[in-house]
Amino acid sequence: MRFQTICSIFLLLFCQSLSAQTLIKGTITGSKNLPLNGASITLTGTYYGATSGNGGQFSFSSPDTGHFELTVTLIGYKKSVREVRLTGEPLNIDIILKEEISEMQAVTVSAGSFEAGNQKRNTVLNSLDIVTMAGKPADVVAALQTLPGAQQVGETEGLFVRGGTGAETKVFIDGMLVTNPFYSSVPDISQRGRFSPLLFKGTHFSSGGYSAQYGQAMSSALTLQTHDLPSRSETNMIISSPQLSFTRQQLAKNEKSSIGFSINYNNLTPYFAAVPQKPFYTKAPEIINGEFFGRWKTTKGMFKYYGYATHNTIAFHKPSLEDEKAFDYFSLKGENIFTILTYSGKINDSWKINYGGGFSYNKDRIDIRTASPDSSFSSFYPRLTNYTTQARLVFTRTLGGLSKLHFGTESQLIIDKIHAEDSIPYVRRQDNFIAAFAESDIYITGRFLAKPGARVEYSSLLGKANISPRLSFAWKLNNAGQISLAYGIYYQKPETTYLLRKPLLDYSRASHYIFNYERIAKGRTIRAELFYKQYHNLVRFPANNPMQLTNDGAGYAKGFELFWRDKKLFKGFDYWISYSWLDTKRQFLDYPSKVQPTFAANHTANVVAKQFVESITTSFSITYTYATGRPYYDPNLSEKSFLSSRTMDYHSLSCMVNYLTVIGKANTVFMVNVSNVLGNSQVYGYHFASKPSAGGMYRGEPITPMAKRFIFIGAFISIGNDRRKEILDL
Repeated sequence: MRFQTICSIFLLLFCQSLSAQTLIKGTITGSKNLPLNGASITLTGTYYGATSGNGGQFSFSSPDTGHFELTVTLIGYKKSVREVRLTGEPLNIDIILKEEISEMQAVTVSAGSFEAGNQKRNTVLNSLDIVTMAGKPADVVAALQTLPGAQQVGETEGLFVRGGTGAETKVFIDGMLVTNPFYSSVPDISQRGRFSPLLFKGTHFSSGGYSAQYGQAMSSALTLQTHDLPSRSETNMIISSPQLSFTRQQLAKNEKSSIGFSINYNNLTPYFAAVPQKPFYTKAPEIINGEFFGRWKTTKGMFKYYGYATHNTIAFHKPSLEDEKAFDYFSLKGENIFTILTYSGKINDSWKINYGGGFSYNKDRIDIRTASPDSSFSSFYPRLTNYTTQARLVFTRTLGGLSKLHFGTESQLIIDKIHAEDSIPYVRRQDNFIAAFAESDIYITGRFLAKPGARVEYSSLLGKANISPRLSFAWKLNNAGQISLAYGIYYQKPETTYLLRKPLLDYSRASHYIFNYERIAKGRTIRAELFYKQYHNLVRFPANNPMQLTNDGAGYAKGFELFWRDKKLFKGFDYWISYSWLDTKRQFLDYPSKVQPTFAANHTANVVAKQFVESITTSFSITYTYATGRPYYDPNLSEKSFLSSRTMDYHSLSCMVNYLTVIGKANTVFMVNVSNVLGNSQVYGYHFASKPSAGGMYRGEPITPMAKRFIFIGAFISIGNDRRKEILDL
C-alpha cells in the first residue's frame, strides 16, 4: 500500500512537471534568409538550450517560467539577445543573425595600395621579401620597383610612379614626413634610401589614391611603420664587401620598454679597387651613420623614439663633353639628422590618439667644375641647407563595428638656404605649412566599405591654401575577391630648387581615378588595376631662362597594371610577376610641347622567384626586369623631334643565395647577391655638349651604370634572436 502511494505521488509530480514544460523552437537564418547551422541557443541563467541543425532549426524545452533572455551566438555573426516569457505555452521564434565584421574578414580599399608586412590581411609582400630580393640589396625603394606602377630609373634616386617624377613620391615614418629619405643626389648615379628595411614591421606603398591623412605628394605615398618592442634582447652584425654594421637592442626585464643603437660604416674603396668603375673616383663613397631607438609601453599605448645621424662623402671626375682635354669634377660632403618621437594609444574604448613631433637637418657641400690642365671652363660651389620641424596629431573615433572616423592636423616649419661663391647670393626661404584632415571608414555592410575624406592645406611661402577631396569604395565579391574604386585630388608645392628661384608659385595638382580588382586566396594573389591621372599647374620655364618660372604646365598618365603571386606551386617555392603599361605625356620644365617624359617607359615587367631548399638550409632567388626604352633629348635633331629618340630596352637578371647556419651561439646567414648577372648593356639616357663641335654636331655619351654588375658578399649575424626563421617563413 505504501509503495503504491509513493508511485502515485511520483507520477503526479512527473505529470505536473511535464505540464509545466515550455517548448521553444524556431529557425536561425542569416541576412540573406539562408539557414545557419551550428548556432548556440541558450536561456541566459539556465542550463537549457540547443544547437541549430542543418536547416537552421532548433528545439528544446524548459521547466522554468517567467521572463528570460534568449541568447543566440555563432562565430562570424553578431550575438542576438531577445527577451522571452515562459508560461508553459509553446514558443515559435525565428531569429536573423547579422554578420560580424572582423579586421581579417572585412573588405579594405586596395585601389592603388600595396601592403608589405606580416599582419595585414591583404599583404602582398612580406617584410623579409625586401631584404632577400635578388639585385635589390636591402633597399626598400629598389624592392618596391618590382611592383606594378613603379618605373626602372637608374640615373637618379626616387620612386617614380605612374608617370610622376621621383619628387612626387613622399616617404613617411610612423606618420612623420621624411624630408630627405635618400642620400644626397649625385649626377647620373641613383642613391639608395637611408633606412634599413629591418627597422620596419610594415610598409604601405600607394601608387595612387592614397589617404587624406597624408599630402604633398602628387603621385605616391610610401608609409613605413617601425617595430614595436622586440621579443627579446639581441645583437646583430653585418659584415659585407661594402659595409660593417653593429646593432644592439636591450629589452627591459619587465618587457615594457627597450632601448637600442646601431652603428654603420660603408666604404666602397676596397670594392672599387677590385671592380673598376665609371667614373674615376678620387674619393669612393664613404658613409658613417648612427641610430638610436627606444620603446616604452604604457597601460594604454606606446611611445616610440627614433634618431638617425649620418655623414657621407664622395668625389669623382670623368672626361668632359665640352672639351676633349677637359674633365668634369664633382665632390659632395653631406650631413643629415632625422629624429622623431611618437605616441599611439587609447583614450578610452571609443577614442584613440596618435601624436608626434620631429626635427630634421640636411646640409650638402657640393663642388662642381669643368677644367682642363690649361684652363677652367666653369665652376659652381653651392651650399644647401634644410631644417624641418614638424608636429602631428590624429584622433580616431570608433563609430560601431569597424567603422571609424579619423581627423587631425599637422604643421611643418621648413627653412631652406642656398649660397654659392661668385654665382648665387645668400637665399633663405621659410614656409609655415599647416594642414587639417578628416576621413571615415564606413562599413555599410561587411562587404561594402565607403571611405570619404578631405584635406585642407596652407603654405605661408606660397600664400595659398587648397582643399583636397578623397573618396574610395570597396566591395567584397566573396571571401577572397573584391573590387575597389578611388578618386582624389592631390596638391604639391614646387620643388625646393624652384622655390629658391621664385617663391610666389602655385601648387601643382593631380587628379587620380583608379579601378582595382584583387583576389587573395590559398597562397595566391592576383591584382588588376586601371588608372587615369590628370596634371595641372606644373612648373615650366623657357629653355634659355630657367629663372622665368610659371605654373603653365599640364599632362596626363593612364595605364593598366597586373600582379600575380603564387606561394603554393611547389614546396618552398614562391614567385611573382608584375606588368605595367603606361601612356603618359606632360609639358613641364623646359619642354616645348607635351611629350612623354624621360623617366617614363611604356612597358615594364618583373619576375621574382625564390626557392628554399630545406635539406641544405639555403634559399635561392632571382629577379628579372624588363622595360622598353625611354625618351631622351638629342640636340642634333630639330625641335619638332624633341624627346623622340629612345634608349635601348632595359634587361637585368639578378641572383641571390642565402645560406643559413649557426656558428657558436650566433645565428648566421651568408649572402651573395649579384645584379645584372648576364652583363647586359644598360642605357638610362644621354648627355650632350652644350655647344656644337666644329662639324656642327653636338658630342654625346650614354648614361650607364657605374659597372656592368654589382656583387654583394656578406654575412648577417644575430645573437639572442634567431632571425634565420624569418627567412624560412617567407
